[in-house]
Amino acid sequence: MNDRKLIRPILDASYQPKKLAAKTLAKSGYTLDKKLSTNESKVFVDSMGNPNIAFRGSKTAKDWLISDPLLAIGASRFDPRFSQAKALTKQVEKKYGKPADVFGHSLSGAIAEKSGAKGKITTFNKGVGIGDIGKTIPKNQTDIRTKADLVSALSLTQKYNGNQQTIKGSLNPIKAHSLENLPFV
Repeated sequence: MNDRKLIRPILDASYQPKKLAAKTLAKSGYTLDKKLSTNESKVFVDSMGNPNIAFRGSKTAKDWLISDPLLAIGASRFDPRFSQAKALTKQVEKKYGKPADVFGHSLSGAIAEKSGAKGKITTFNKGVGIGDIGKTIPKNQTDIRTKADLVSALSLTQKYNGNQQTIKGSLNPIKAHSLENLPFV
């Protein structure tokens, strides 16, 4: 999924139930892999058989009480969501025989980054904790953030071999984190 205009819809779909997520991208020619998709990750395949994974950001109490704090203190290796994402990415790439492009917003931006995907990695306002300060970002990764977003603020300390883009958004730090700031291109 290299088409920039689909970044927002796929991130929206990551937060949706599977049936609605399937409808969200079906009109663009993408099908949902129902067997590999879960509430926390959606696997979409384009008409050429290229796999894409949209990881869901924080939505549940478990995310807010376990995943987010572990990421903040640099202990995400202890979070099952991260190991599950790595396992899913391997499974998807094996099933389709191609590198998977992965997408994530907030917590799931960090999950996408650490998923081990061989394809393109695209994040929006990715969560960055103290363990990620100064980290070098790979060439296959694009990080998009809004200027006033606090969750992704530490990404400004990272070294980019990849691509970092700062876009305009709400000046309210809480509203700046929302997907609403990511335009449909």
